[in-house]
Amino acid sequence: MFLLMTFFPEGHKEITISEIDNIKEIDFKSDNWRLINVFCETSYSYTIKSYDLDGSLINSPFDERELGTVHYTSDYIDFYVEKVSGNRLKVTLNENLHNENAELLIIVGNEYKEEYIKMVLAPTSKYQIDSVVYDWDKFEIYESNLKEMESLIVNNDKSSSPLTIMFYPFRKSTHEISFNDPTLPWDKEIFSRLFGIPLPEIIIPDIVDSKPVLNETKVTFGIRDQQLKTNLDTEFSAEVTIGGFDNRKISVFNLVRIYTVPYSLYLSNTKTGKRRSFTGELHSEEPIDYLIHKQVLDEN
Repeated sequence: MFLLMTFFPEGHKEITISEIDNIKEIDFKSDNWRLINVFCETSYSYTIKSYDLDGSLINSPFDERELGTVHYTSDYIDFYVEKVSGNRLKVTLNENLHNENAELLIIVGNEYKEEYIKMVLAPTSKYQIDSVVYDWDKFEIYESNLKEMESLIVNNDKSSSPLTIMFYPFRKSTHEISFNDPTLPWDKEIFSRLFGIPLPEIIIPDIVDSKPVLNETKVTFGIRDQQLKTNLDTEFSAEVTIGGFDNRKISVFNLVRIYTVPYSLYLSNTKTGKRRSFTGELHSEEPIDYLIHKQVLDEN
């Protein structure tokens, strides 16, 4: 698509560039101008590289009538601004992973005057997960861990009759999942830029006979800490009896099975052909049984 403008326009309309229409070429009536600067109105840092038309690195801003390309990249945006001839400026959008438009301001001019060209970069396609690979050689499991769920002090030292109390050891039980990778911010908004909403799910290991197997248990990737429902009966009850003239602290524990395993997540963008990967460690804490402890308390 070609847009005609004089070098000194009285004004120009906002130009939108999108994934479907990702190249815009702007024609000037004169060639006495240079590409001075480009600003993308986001708070993220960019890698900026400038090339001549043969692909060799050069310095920017360009001199008047000097031709070249400026390539801007960040974690979420990728675009080119090219002075392809003395009368033409070309803008190419490769990627805008933000969930909203990004505004681009191109400054051109000479020693007498500067002009501003406003571009709107529309959001482009998101990434998809290709595969998740677990490093089974580094899988570790621990099956004898206790997690206190609740406690209660029962003072029955004034009565000769026993006292029975009902506890529900699995009522607060959850399967806790955590993705450990200190290099990632683990911000849901950031992952939504890569994947869109809803965030994708991945299969995590279940434990069968103390061995990891991949069944159908899924968690959301992009949220570091998550709580899953367990298969335990939340209405299951256990009676605890305190004898007469007794003073006890009753502690209810879940027996928790813990495992850790390194993971690698591979994703790609079918529109751009770009690929990314994440690596880290998956941490799982799953209750599998319960234990009730009755601690004798002295009179003090």
